[in-house]
Amino acid sequence: MDYWQPPTAWLAASVLLVLAGLIVLRLRWLRWRGMGRTGTVAGWALIGAGLAALCSHWGAEVGLFYGLLGLSVIAYLVVVFGIELREAKQRAMRSLAEEPEERPTNWPRAIAKSFLAIVLAGTAAIGIGVAFAIAMPMGPQDRIMIGGILVPVLWGAGMAWTLSDAKLLRATLLLSLISVVAYSIAFLPKYI
Repeated sequence: MDYWQPPTAWLAASVLLVLAGLIVLRLRWLRWRGMGRTGTVAGWALIGAGLAALCSHWGAEVGLFYGLLGLSVIAYLVVVFGIELREAKQRAMRSLAEEPEERPTNWPRAIAKSFLAIVLAGTAAIGIGVAFAIAMPMGPQDRIMIGGILVPVLWGAGMAWTLSDAKLLRATLLLSLISVVAYSIAFLPKYI
């Protein structure tokens, strides 16, 4: 038996599922009584079901696009309606933002930070891009393109994080660990 459902009913059902999931997550965010971790899981499950319904109706590309666009618009509206308007007097009385942590500035530290930001962050970013291009279960063109796009974005993020972090040892260890894991994922399966 083939049950035909009008597109508007299917679309309304999927939108209602996503909206119900968002309402459950919002109630959980506001610490509604009786909502524990199950509320979070239920909210995300409803959103996932709504997105799956959109994908089955319109196909994966179009359904995901419209579903994520709708989630973004609703999140924007939640932020807009959650804005608290304060008077200028209260704003003036509000304390200023804290100053950044005092960091010693000397040439060896500056050279070490530059090395971390340029060389080690670049090595980690290239490793992640190569690992993505080799190991992801996609078509070769997609893997290479996405891996290539990831490298400059991750390199910039690594540079920004390294230059803003006051602890050089933490940045060195984390970037080294990321590099080792990424290159291991990329090249070790060939030798095993």
